[in-house]
Amino acid sequence: MAPETRPAHVPSSQLELLDIEVTRAGGGVRYLEGERYGLATSAYHSQVPVGAGPPPHRHPYAEVFVLHDGQGRYRVGDETFDAVAGDVVIVPANAWHSFTSSGDGPLRQTAIHEAPRHAMERRSEASDT
Repeated sequence: MAPETRPAHVPSSQLELLDIEVTRAGGGVRYLEGERYGLATSAYHSQVPVGAGPPPHRHPYAEVFVLHDGQGRYRVGDETFDAVAGDVVIVPANAWHSFTSSGDGPLRQTAIHEAPRHAMERRSEASDT
């Protein structure tokens, strides 16, 4: 059972800094594991350099991207969306998806995961994207 939700202020510097494709490309991704705070959701705050993004993957829960700055091209299943600051992209549970920062500057976004902790499956290199 998750602990009771309580008010909290979590400074960015206390969010887990991840070592993933985006950070290796010069960006930054910080992660809030909701379970630690009694939440049913988790969140990622990302700054993604132009041309960078994660490989195709999926989660057993829905994911919502909220774009703060820049733009990105999102592939969700067989659909492609070009989104800009202020837009929201919704990825259903179990949908293969990926995105690439496609603007003139970095894409800044928050990804909200409908789960208290991260779970992901990557598409194999041999599969179509």
